[in-house]
Amino acid sequence: MEFGKMLGDSYEYTRNGLVGNWGTWLLLFISMIIFPLWGGFQWKIYKGESQLPALEGWGEMFVNGIKLIIVGIVYFIIPFIISLVLGGGGEAAMTVGAIISMIVYFLFSLIAIMALIRFARTDSFGEAFNVSAVLAHIGRIGWLNYILALIIVWIVLVVAVMIFIIVMGIVSFILALIPLVGWLLAFILIAAVAILIGPFIGVFEARYLTLIYDSAEA
Repeated sequence: MEFGKMLGDSYEYTRNGLVGNWGTWLLLFISMIIFPLWGGFQWKIYKGESQLPALEGWGEMFVNGIKLIIVGIVYFIIPFIISLVLGGGGEAAMTVGAIISMIVYFLFSLIAIMALIRFARTDSFGEAFNVSAVLAHIGRIGWLNYILALIIVWIVLVVAVMIFIIVMGIVSFILALIPLVGWLLAFILIAAVAILIGPFIGVFEARYLTLIYDSAEA
C-alpha cells in the first residue's frame, strides 16, 4: 500500500474539488451542521468517483446520511453494551474494563469504516452487516496495512489541525490587542478558518478511506 500516494491523491482530489468552488465549500460547511446531509455527501465520495461529486440531490443526500448513521449506530451497540457491563466493580475492575472496552470499540470501528463504504457501494443493509464479507475485504487489504493507513491519516490530520490552532491562536491574540474592533476581527477570523478547515478535512478523510477500501482490488 502506497501511503504517500494515497495522501497525495486525497489532497489533490480535495483541492481540485473545493479550491475556487467557494459556494460548494460553504454549502459543505452548512451540511456538516445539518450532519445527515454531510453523511449523504460522504456516501457520494464513498462511491469512488475520481472527482469530487456534485453537491446536488439534497433530499437523497439527507436520506442516505440517515442510513449511514443508522448503520454506524448498530455497529457500536455491541461495544456500548460491553462497556456498560464492564463498567461495574471496583477500581481495578473498572480500569481493566475500560481497556477492554477501548479495544472492542477500536476493533468494531475498523469493521464499521469499511462496512459504511460497502453500504454506499451496494445500497444494501444486508451487505452493510455482512460482517464476513467486510472482514474478507479487510483481509485483502491486509490488516497491518489497514491499521497503518488509518494511523498515518489520523496523525496527519491531528498535526494539521494543531498547526492551524496554534497559528490562529497567535493571530487572534494579536488582533485582540487592537482597540474596539480587535475581538470582532479575531472572531471573524476564527469563524472563517472553521469554515475552511471543516469541509477540506472532511472531504480529504472520506477520499482517503475510499482509497483504502479500493486498495483491496489493486
